[in-house]
Amino acid sequence: MLKDHLAEANELFRSGFNCSQAIVAVFSEEHGFPAETAIRMAYPFGRGMGGCGCTCGALTGAMMVIGMKYGTAGQIGMKSGAAGQPEMKSGAAGQDETDNKKLAREKTRRLIEFFENEHGTTLCNDLTGLDQRKLNGPELMAMLPHFHSRCQKFLETVVTFLEEEL
Repeated sequence: MLKDHLAEANELFRSGFNCSQAIVAVFSEEHGFPAETAIRMAYPFGRGMGGCGCTCGALTGAMMVIGMKYGTAGQIGMKSGAAGQPEMKSGAAGQDETDNKKLAREKTRRLIEFFENEHGTTLCNDLTGLDQRKLNGPELMAMLPHFHSRCQKFLETVVTFLEEEL
């Protein structure tokens, strides 16, 4: 049975993880990253990058998933090749460093275009109709049902893209 990424992402989102965390959590382990590490790294991207209302957290989470699959590590990823010559590790099986960089850029661009075509913008403030910078404490807690209803479609958009493209 295939993993139900969307159901898991929605469950995580409704249980208190932000949109970015929900996306990376459900894809991380299948791309070789511990879920806890991915969730920690994604935390600052929720509510439009640090609660500033910029790029949608579900979208930035999806970009991180693309990086998990196609990202490169440069010097960090070097290992010893034939005759002691350095050989670059690759992110995706069967791809070299240059191919992965190209794929990561192409997939990210397609993701952004796909998201913009679906929703008209990538900005959290515009997508939610709320000024994220003004939501703190009790105001934020009162708006959680709004986020859960609005943001579910953004989670669905990026999960659909990732399932089709990766």
